[in-house]
Amino acid sequence: MSDDPRTVYTHSHFPLLNETNYPEWIIRLEAYLIRRGLWFGVVVIATETAPESVVSDPVALAGWVEKQWLKRTAEKMAEARAEIILKVDDSQLPHMTSRDPKVILEDLARVHMARGFATRLSLRRQFSRLVKGGGETMSGWIGRVKKFAFRLQSIGVTVSEEDKIIALTNGLPESYDPLVTALDATPADELTLTYVIDRLLNEEVRRNGREEEVKIEMAMVAAASQKNNSSQTSLSQRKCWNCDQVGHVRAQCKEPKKIEDTADARRGQAHFVVDRPAERLEVLRQPGYIL
Repeated sequence: MSDDPRTVYTHSHFPLLNETNYPEWIIRLEAYLIRRGLWFGVVVIATETAPESVVSDPVALAGWVEKQWLKRTAEKMAEARAEIILKVDDSQLPHMTSRDPKVILEDLARVHMARGFATRLSLRRQFSRLVKGGGETMSGWIGRVKKFAFRLQSIGVTVSEEDKIIALTNGLPESYDPLVTALDATPADELTLTYVIDRLLNEEVRRNGREEEVKIEMAMVAAASQKNNSSQTSLSQRKCWNCDQVGHVRAQCKEPKKIEDTADARRGQAHFVVDRPAERLEVLRQPGYIL
């Protein structure tokens, strides 16, 4: 890897600027340019670094800032402009005409932040109608609500903690109604956004634990059922040693019990155990059989 600091962060990737993602994009771009050493002194002048002698005098401070703008090098400005251009999609290229990266970012802010009243109302309606997806995790749902709130705030819409709590709880499935009812009964001084988020995450953990228990129980039942079916199948295919019929074993056989030993088997003889007297007599009359 090259030691040149200009190449260390060239592989930083984030979504290109389009018509919908300016609030997130500008935060990532600022971080990216800071790491490249192309933000302070190139796109932004940090007044915190001004001498104490001019900080308290607005006119003097403005003059100092103006001098800092003039000190920017053409090379740094061109490099910052190139990085910005590479981080936007084609729809944003018409805003890249200026050679000054500061002016480019000001134009982008003006275009993307200037939302009409109808757009603001539309976004507020969308925010109030957000719904948690069936397979969406609780952390994903919370992140989605926060992201939408951030977009509203980026165009000048005030989104309070109460607004976020309402959006979070209104968009939950009906199975969460008992939890929402409990939250409604929480004292106002305790019902903070952090408290609600903690309760939602804990509820998901509890439910996941119960689902895991149910899965284990179902797996055990299925295994037992499979073992029982396997046993039944095996029994139906076995042959009785006593009557040579298939479907049961000697212990379940209803025919007279036949006992063979090695000596009798060689003579073609077999022993029968007969419990009923009438049957015993009948056996005695048969040649080649003994009790």
